[in-house]
Amino acid sequence: AFLLGAHIGSFEAMGACKQQSESRDDLRLAMLMYPDNAQRITEILNAISLPETRPHVIALGRPHSMLELRDWLDSGGLGGLLADRTLPGSDDQPAQQRGNNIDVPFLGTPATFNDGPFRLAAILRRKVYFMAGLYGGGNRYDVRFEPLADFSERVADPAERERRIRAAVEAYVARLEALCREYPYNWFNFHDFWLEDAH
Repeated sequence: AFLLGAHIGSFEAMGACKQQSESRDDLRLAMLMYPDNAQRITEILNAISLPETRPHVIALGRPHSMLELRDWLDSGGLGGLLADRTLPGSDDQPAQQRGNNIDVPFLGTPATFNDGPFRLAAILRRKVYFMAGLYGGGNRYDVRFEPLADFSERVADPAERERRIRAAVEAYVARLEALCREYPYNWFNFHDFWLEDAH
């Protein structure tokens, strides 16, 4: 399955879920990110995390990334990705690698989101869940895993496949918006969603 998060809440709280789980050895998470970010995040995680809480990192945008991800998922692992940013890439990359930027209502104004994570889940025929570890004050966190989409069945009709991908993006954005309103101080946003030239 794919676990899609956003720049909201605490990723350490998500890692603590593994430590609290009775089947922690069965919970294997790979973080999916682009190479520049992957290298920096790996260095930071290695410096601050306990070895047993460090996720595996799969760098996207390489020729063998999708095969590595497919093998990871087929072996029972989970793939985690922050899906609240438009993705880098050139126009000569296939859509399944860079996705399409689409405008979706977000906090009262259309904002650009990328459908690449959902397109990837559809290609690999996986379920998609929203994840967030939200700080509630003191030592309290509200950890959420909520179903967003199920791409496990093959959809032959291209128009229906696109409709399902769009619906999944809209569900993700609606969930993110609701959490931003409920937990505004948990949203670590340093990205302008509403720039007109972001398309």
